Amino acid sequence: MRLEQPPRRRRLVSLTPLIDVVFILLVFFMVASSFVEWQAFSVSAPGDDAASERDEAPLRLRVEHQGYRIDEAALTATELDERLQAVHAEDAERRIYLLVGAGVPVRRVVQALDAASAAGLSHVAVRRGEAE
Repeated sequence: MRLEQPPRRRRLVSLTPLIDVVFILLVFFMVASSFVEWQAFSVSAPGDDAASERDEAPLRLRVEHQGYRIDEAALTATELDERLQAVHAEDAERRIYLLVGAGVPVRRVVQALDAASAAGLSHVAVRRGEAE
């Protein structure tokens, strides 16, 4: 006795799950991506030029782990904004030295640069913090 086998059906691979996975990955990367335009800012190193001879007393802003310090007075970010606005009102060409200590997060330095820029101060130099 001979049994007949049913004819073999060809198995078709469905592309629908693959398309779903690709679509989900596309949506994920679109949502996770940042489309913000990064802007560079210029930082000048202080030198022995005529401007530094003209400006005898630059404002020394120390950037520390806990916050900011001007003339041994500790400042918060809000107080720093107010102080830099007052400095700009007194002298718009005043030089600012950001003295950055070792291990200070870059975020703090950028916040200080942003505060100086928002106050309208353009003569800002970043220096490594010195023990004085």
